[in-house]
Amino acid sequence: MFIKKHRMISQSDKVLVGVSGGPDSIALLHILWVLREELKIFLHAVHLNHQLRGEDARADALFVQEFANKLDIPCSVKSIDVRALQKETGLCLQEAAREARFAFFEQEARRLRADKVALGHHADDQAETILFNFLRGAGVGGLAGIPPVRGIYIRPLLESRRREIEEYCRLQGLPARLDLSNLKPVYTRNRIRLHLLPALEREYNPQLVRALVRLGNLCREENAYLEQQAREAYQKAVEKESADGLLFHKESLLAQPLSLRRRVFRLAWRQVSGETKELAYEHVERLLEMLQDGERAINLPRGVRAIKTQDAVQLRRDFRPSDVPFYVYPLAVPGVTYVPELNLEIEAEVLPVENAPRLADLTPREALLDYDLVKQPLWVRRRREGDLFTPLGRKGKVKLKKFLIDQKIPRPQRDRLPLVVGPEEIIWVGGLRIAEHWKVTGKTTSCLYLRIKEHNSNSY
Repeated sequence: MFIKKHRMISQSDKVLVGVSGGPDSIALLHILWVLREELKIFLHAVHLNHQLRGEDARADALFVQEFANKLDIPCSVKSIDVRALQKETGLCLQEAAREARFAFFEQEARRLRADKVALGHHADDQAETILFNFLRGAGVGGLAGIPPVRGIYIRPLLESRRREIEEYCRLQGLPARLDLSNLKPVYTRNRIRLHLLPALEREYNPQLVRALVRLGNLCREENAYLEQQAREAYQKAVEKESADGLLFHKESLLAQPLSLRRRVFRLAWRQVSGETKELAYEHVERLLEMLQDGERAINLPRGVRAIKTQDAVQLRRDFRPSDVPFYVYPLAVPGVTYVPELNLEIEAEVLPVENAPRLADLTPREALLDYDLVKQPLWVRRRREGDLFTPLGRKGKVKLKKFLIDQKIPRPQRDRLPLVVGPEEIIWVGGLRIAEHWKVTGKTTSCLYLRIKEHNSNSY
């Protein structure tokens, strides 16, 4: 049994089960209910209404409550205005919903003193995640996919196919709700699920999902081993640790295999910066070059500076993150453009207007433009003296500097706003506003959807 293989549950555990109402979570709750006496566990269902689908969402919540009641399982239901959270945080709608959901799960786990939270991710979700990370250029860490166990979260169905779960529901006579938003090809993950994976299975490998799940298992095991080796190499190489930074013996670093040097630098940057995310591939490569014969000093994200001396390499917090050098990069359309100076990436997609996100749902870190009006090529760059901009809602150009002052953007933050520009002028001040000339109207047939995201590197 997958649960026992990964030691997901212990006797007497109280297990919260996240239940959306779809076949996956309904099957999960029912399976754990069937096994409750064998596993000697206590169950509690939890459901979050994101308030995104009106009456359908309220019906989902009522359905979950009634289903849990039939199984005599206690159920907690809560409603959160995710659109308000989205506007407050600047996250995209999907990310805001995920943050709200996991915050609710953890709040309930603390309140109820639960030991585990079970989620209904399955093998098809795993394959989509691994393929999504592969398309973004991930390495071993990203190709490991979704872990079966992470902290209090467990995923008992992670090696079960979606069709097997749906067949279980049919044989057991289990009702389930359908979230129609999962059928809309608006987001990259939906398009992978609806178009790319079926095409690859049909044309290349009917067992692709199983193959990707195996790949994830292998990468997860190897990644864990390499991380352990990297921590040991880190301890051997570090000479001094202080509140401000780390000092490494240069020759000790050079004595390590290249793959471990990369991981040691990532561990060191996380230690100094306090970040939980990974240092981007491009920054790590510059550190490796510096270690050999490259630059004597490098500015890294989150105010960290790396300095090389004859015998040592130091990482310390002393570089002001507001000091952003000038940069300009061609914008990949469609595609993802990484801006190392900001440790951000801009994702660009071309969508039919009927598949585009609603303008009301966009955060300042997202933009929707009339694609047919946009002249190629597009670039992303830092602002420069004399920039002019025609903000949405105005007809004439203004100095970008004045616009930023009027928007009360602090001086240190102004250079941290990426500008998307065409051959003639700025079309989006990233994080603030698009230009008037490229807005979506009733005549728009296709849209350019842009989104700023924190760079999450899993490239090793």
